[in-house]
Amino acid sequence: MSRQSINFWVLFTISIILSAIVISVFVKALKVILMVILILALAPIIYLVLRLIIPGQKTIDENDKLKKRH
Repeated sequence: MSRQSINFWVLFTISIILSAIVISVFVKALKVILMVILILALAPIIYLVLRLIIPGQKTIDENDKLKKRH
């Protein structure tokens, strides 16, 4: 094999390895972004469902306070 041929195969192998690393990093970043989007989309829905399921204390309106005083 000539020096040019060996150089070609070394560069070709390194380029394949580097592209695989870049793609794997991109896929991981894409998964994180998708997870954040899903969390931000589902959080209000889950909050509303939990608010309906778990009853909280009812706050007294200002009108109710005035009615009770008189």
